[in-house]
Amino acid sequence: MRTMETTQPVIFLSHGAGPSYYMSKSDNPIFAGLHKDSKAADFLRNLKSNAKLKLPRAVLVLSAHWEEPVCTVNTATNPSLYYDYGGFPQEMYKLQWPVPGAPEIARKVKDLLQSKGIRCNENNKRGLDHGVFVPLKLVFPEANIPVQRILTVFQVSLLKNLKMSDHLAIGEALTDLTKEEILIIGSGFATHNGGRPGNQVPDWALQFRKWLHDVFTNPNYTADERKNKLLSYSSEPSFSLAHTPCEHFLPLAMTCATAGYVAGKILYSEFVMQSLLNEHYIFPVS
Repeated sequence: MRTMETTQPVIFLSHGAGPSYYMSKSDNPIFAGLHKDSKAADFLRNLKSNAKLKLPRAVLVLSAHWEEPVCTVNTATNPSLYYDYGGFPQEMYKLQWPVPGAPEIARKVKDLLQSKGIRCNENNKRGLDHGVFVPLKLVFPEANIPVQRILTVFQVSLLKNLKMSDHLAIGEALTDLTKEEILIIGSGFATHNGGRPGNQVPDWALQFRKWLHDVFTNPNYTADERKNKLLSYSSEPSFSLAHTPCEHFLPLAMTCATAGYVAGKILYSEFVMQSLLNEHYIFPVS
């Protein structure tokens, strides 16, 4: 991979509730705050300017919705969309985002991971899941324009074991890619416990948010201290209420690892459906 003068940051996005960002509030009132006319959807539409992003050569996504026994990279040339949700209107299964894949870059990422001692497979059949296309179709709508599409997107899977140390190792191994014009995005949700209609935020959710902000944004921690806090995540009493299991949290931890465990900045923060914490983070990379 060639070395570029510009370095991309690392980003974590809470990706919404299924395809709710493409539905009106009246289509499904339960997803208040996560519909197409919500503040949350509008923020994603303006993420490039809000985060001052330069258009990357490729986007690598770590999605909560892809787990494999062995770390796997998506090498599809023209990936389809994988509508991995159920119970939504039929038009939600016709969404299109014809972004090309990045098979050559993906294979180099596979080589990179293997050079770091991480077993890695290829998959050229799987489509981009909703943890990828639901938020990124808003962020990069130009992929829908069939004229000189220069953005490419691919995924690296999580592991079925959901072991924190293994996922931090993957995140650490990806660090050098940020200097190759590759934007790394973790896609999950700051809390992921189903939520329910209403505005009353429970005490445990407020406690979890306090812990989360301390771990990821406190500038006083060294890299080792922040990593150790992630490794001991299960000791936080509110964690088991916020994530059961932890697959939506792992992409956030991995993006922090990729950035060298530096303090991140919160781009957006809002509780929806009582206890769903819709937060986006950006981590600078020097």
